[in-house]
Amino acid sequence: MARKLREAAGRDSDALPDHETLVRSIRRWESGKIGTPSERYRLLFGRALEIGENALFGEISEDEEIVSLLTPPTAGAGALPPGFTVESVEALLGRLYRLDAEFGGNELCQVVAGQAQAAAGLFGSPGLRADDTRRLYLVMAGLTQIAGWLSIDASRHAEASRYLTATIYAAHEADDPSLAGHALGYMSLHALYRDQPDKALALARTAIGLTSAGTSPRARVAAYNRAARAHARLGEADACERSLDLAQAAYAETAGEGEPRWVGYVGEIELSAQRGACFLDLGQADDAISEIEDTISLVRSTTPEHARDLAHYTIRLAAAYLSKGEVAHAAAIGGRAHRMSSAIGSARVRERFTEFMDDLSAYNKVPQVRDLVEEVRASSSY
Repeated sequence: MARKLREAAGRDSDALPDHETLVRSIRRWESGKIGTPSERYRLLFGRALEIGENALFGEISEDEEIVSLLTPPTAGAGALPPGFTVESVEALLGRLYRLDAEFGGNELCQVVAGQAQAAAGLFGSPGLRADDTRRLYLVMAGLTQIAGWLSIDASRHAEASRYLTATIYAAHEADDPSLAGHALGYMSLHALYRDQPDKALALARTAIGLTSAGTSPRARVAAYNRAARAHARLGEADACERSLDLAQAAYAETAGEGEPRWVGYVGEIELSAQRGACFLDLGQADDAISEIEDTISLVRSTTPEHARDLAHYTIRLAAAYLSKGEVAHAAAIGGRAHRMSSAIGSARVRERFTEFMDDLSAYNKVPQVRDLVEEVRASSSY
């Protein structure tokens, strides 16, 4: 994006800051850490992306946006694709879960958004049977939830909030409190990634209440894990341990049969990964390393195609070794993480790598650190 902005500026490009400074500014805009770009940059974004400035930066009513996700297009907006039914959307949703597990959210966001809008058109379909309405709300909840998660992964924060709010609405219409609670769990994780641990904990507690009223033990696992992550970020070790224990106990209640597809990722890998992340935030380096190494081993032996997860967990492992003071080893692992994350489309994973590199920069006299910095600079990926 920095390169595109410089190209869009043309002869005025010399007035822009250097490349790395511009990259940092774009990252802060995209993460929501600072306000919207100035008028000058809004014009450049519009020119670079060939999209009107108002379409990119104009104010949109959040309520209207949420409602539009769950209502059919207006008359004349276009017919539904041939063969587009509740059953076909359910099948599509299953494929999307598999794609999400293997790729990052950057490229899938727009695909899922388009499918959600098309599926909403089924609400006005004359062939929709009354007993299919709940199924349609469930599939819309599934589509908007995965769209919300992919938006988190792509660091599209406003979109993530709108999609997940739509999920909660659809889940309540379908009378599925577990699904509503699961969406709130994603909202909790979203808040955590935006460095809002108090908000993350409040959302996680609400998620626990909803999933406890539902029928999915694995949804409860996810909710307890969200609470554990928030407690860890707040430095509350005992409360974190209790939440992790509750997650493990909830997982023991089911063998996985009859669980909905949207909690298909909740298993031994997820439990281990969340424990590792918690220990890392709590500053318990040895425990974090042990859990993260176990997680990576499980992924490699059972789901080696999950490239995004491998990259993410490898970054965590590098950060854990760095927190322990093993700088050279951390840099070596960071090099592997860099090569992995460069090959996938996940802004979230790249942000985590950038955070690791920022922490590593304090040790720039270490040869392995200098080598990694040069490798990253040469790749022009960050």
